[in-house]
Amino acid sequence: MTPLRISLAAAALLLLPAAAPAQNGKKIYADYHGVRYTRAHDGKLGRWEMHAETAKSKTGRKTLCYNADFMDAEGRHDIAAVAYPQAGMQSNLDPDYIEYQILSAKAAGIDGFFIEWGFMDHENDKLLRAMQPVAAKYGFEIGVNWCDGWLYYDWITRMHPEIDTREAKTEHYARCYQYLVDNVLSGPTAPTVGGRPVFYLFGPGAKPAEYAYAASKVRLPEGMPQPAVLRRWAEWGTLEANRYVPVRWSPEIESWKELGMIPTAWLPARVRPMDAAHPYWDHYAEPDDLIEFMKPFRDSVWMSADPAYTVKSGFAMPGMDNRGCAGWGGQHFYYIPRDGGRTYERMWEFSMASRDSLDMMFIASWSDYTEGHEIEPTVENGDRELRTTLHYAAQFKEMPEDASGIALPARLFDLRKRSEYLASARRKTAAADALLDQAAAAIAGGSYSEAAERLSAAETAVETLEKTLKNSTLDIPESELRFSSDAVHGVRYASPELKVYLPETATRSLIAARAHTGYVEFEYFDDAPTGDFVFIYSRTERQPKNIFATVAKFKTDGTGTWKRVRVGLIPENVLYATTPGFTLMFKGKLKLRDVSFHYTLSR
Repeated sequence: MTPLRISLAAAALLLLPAAAPAQNGKKIYADYHGVRYTRAHDGKLGRWEMHAETAKSKTGRKTLCYNADFMDAEGRHDIAAVAYPQAGMQSNLDPDYIEYQILSAKAAGIDGFFIEWGFMDHENDKLLRAMQPVAAKYGFEIGVNWCDGWLYYDWITRMHPEIDTREAKTEHYARCYQYLVDNVLSGPTAPTVGGRPVFYLFGPGAKPAEYAYAASKVRLPEGMPQPAVLRRWAEWGTLEANRYVPVRWSPEIESWKELGMIPTAWLPARVRPMDAAHPYWDHYAEPDDLIEFMKPFRDSVWMSADPAYTVKSGFAMPGMDNRGCAGWGGQHFYYIPRDGGRTYERMWEFSMASRDSLDMMFIASWSDYTEGHEIEPTVENGDRELRTTLHYAAQFKEMPEDASGIALPARLFDLRKRSEYLASARRKTAAADALLDQAAAAIAGGSYSEAAERLSAAETAVETLEKTLKNSTLDIPESELRFSSDAVHGVRYASPELKVYLPETATRSLIAARAHTGYVEFEYFDDAPTGDFVFIYSRTERQPKNIFATVAKFKTDGTGTWKRVRVGLIPENVLYATTPGFTLMFKGKLKLRDVSFHYTLSR
């Protein structure tokens, strides 16, 4: 093992191998934001839901209330985002969804994801470990955008009470760094540019001296080059005479450069205050501001002959609209217009003008729906950003621009889920699944015509099996339900609790069905916020019961109106039994009415 060296002078880096030569071995990575869950896969929702105060915002918006368990009549969940994923609300830990995302990224010319990561055993570490085997299967790379601020918040202390001082956190920082070296920066899915492992350091955790101390304790595997550390540099700049003026130098970034780090861009600054044309955001940026923001990177890093800059990275992002989170507690709304995809194109074009000096591109982001800068296909934007990525990736990496693979992963994912339902209905899906496995391998290998043929064959096989299903509907109005308390003038109260019982005939029909889908529908009065959640529980046999018994969790938002919503009833989670016991239980301060259940049964 060799020690990780922190270079305090550029001369020390002259001994290291040079980065990949221009137009050879260039890489493209995308930031990956998580973790997002589903009740079906995980029993929780993660970043799909959001409830927060925003009273400090000048927009007049007082709260965020995204109840992601709620669905509308089209099945669209109330997620914490402006755009809705084309694949629907999925779990980041679902292997089928991971496969879809990785193959979609590969088809767009992306080489890997940098998962936003803080420390060992954090939920994002579980996401990283879930992605690695799928990435290895399909020749994809998984790295980290190290958000080391998470380690210096109290998040780590909640998990490890003994790590309660800054000194203890810095010691754990060193252990986390060694973990990354051993498990992320080496191995079959390690992100490498020109043979050198690379990661992005977001901050704002360790100070330069703390980082240097932690890094001095890390030991590299024999033969591993010094990792290239791309340090986020995103200082705000100013607005002068209605023109954005970027920061071109600061003592802070200089202190990181002295440690051998490479200044790399992040989301451009938003310095323009709310105006009549932008009433929903406290600050925004105009398209020209983005280019001005990027110029210091071109002038001081990309064009520099400094040998310390072993991996030079361009940067692109499609736009931003953080109405899904309002700054993660900052109560501040930001906006960068997508301009019909032109913003993303302009950022790529700016970097491509210097492509001979760049070794990689970093995209923010693949999946940050909450801040609204995702490039993953959405209902609103389609796969436009993936096609743009592929167009410029072809220029950057000097590869063919074959867009025929862009739509294939979505077909694959849809067929995976249809086959999964058929299997739950006891249909033999092995032949269809084998075709889907072949299609996935073909997509990963760039054999798109072959993949399309396999998908068509699999679709035929799936459709043939679907025709054997005997489907029926089961609708249970409120008049056929039994409740633990009576309605008052047509309104029921969930405080302290309200139990709902299906009729025995309906329960027996559900038990007899081989597979089913379903939802409960009701109206609730959106009363003044209390700060407390309302819960819907079911009986369950799925472990751990305290997680999978939760059918929904939501808050009121104070609109003073009756709202009609649907909540999915996950077959694996909800227990239907003829033994005494409720079907669902509402618990919390809530008025509701017109409760009904709706199912599609398959045999």
